[in-house]
Amino acid sequence: LLEVVWEALEHAGLPPQDLAGGDTGVFIGIGPDDYGRRLLEDLPKIEAWTGIGSAMCAAANRVSYALDLHGPSVAIDTACSASLVATHMACQSLRAGESGIALVGGVNLIISPGLSLTLESAGATAPDGRCKPFDASANGYGRGEGGAVLVLKRLSDAQRDGDRVLAVVRGSHISQDGRTNGIMAPSGTAQQKLLEETLRRSGVPASSVDY
Repeated sequence: LLEVVWEALEHAGLPPQDLAGGDTGVFIGIGPDDYGRRLLEDLPKIEAWTGIGSAMCAAANRVSYALDLHGPSVAIDTACSASLVATHMACQSLRAGESGIALVGGVNLIISPGLSLTLESAGATAPDGRCKPFDASANGYGRGEGGAVLVLKRLSDAQRDGDRVLAVVRGSHISQDGRTNGIMAPSGTAQQKLLEETLRRSGVPASSVDY
């Protein structure tokens, strides 16, 4: 994750050392803790650094520590939506003036079979391992792994600094489905309300959005 953060800053034209001591925030979506569990279960090899090495908060905190960033440093676990919620929180921090720059991303590694077996037994994953969104043949999802990081600024600050702007986040919104017919089952009504509220807050008409 630290390497990907460095690459994102290079791509944005921001020398990492120039951020030291500033209010750059780090917001990382992270869920399964396969790596941490493996460390903590290997009892003969546990030592002083095992705790911080296995803690999910350290995914964000290590970036802040290594680059001497003094803004918020948060690891977010909301399951499949963790990276999107991290983006929402990063934008909120920028709007509030809490962070001048926000590093937002997500990371997932599959290095233990336990969670895959659990999801399979719950009927959440597709037998062929493939995602088929919005398709009648959809029968679960396929797990993936990797990491990605974005560098966010307020648009006015990016324009002032002459930054290359790749995209603009017009708005975001988060909510929970509440009680459904199963804790992993989504609510179509709640999802519809979420999209409507996001569009309203963003000032974007639904007719202009490509799905």
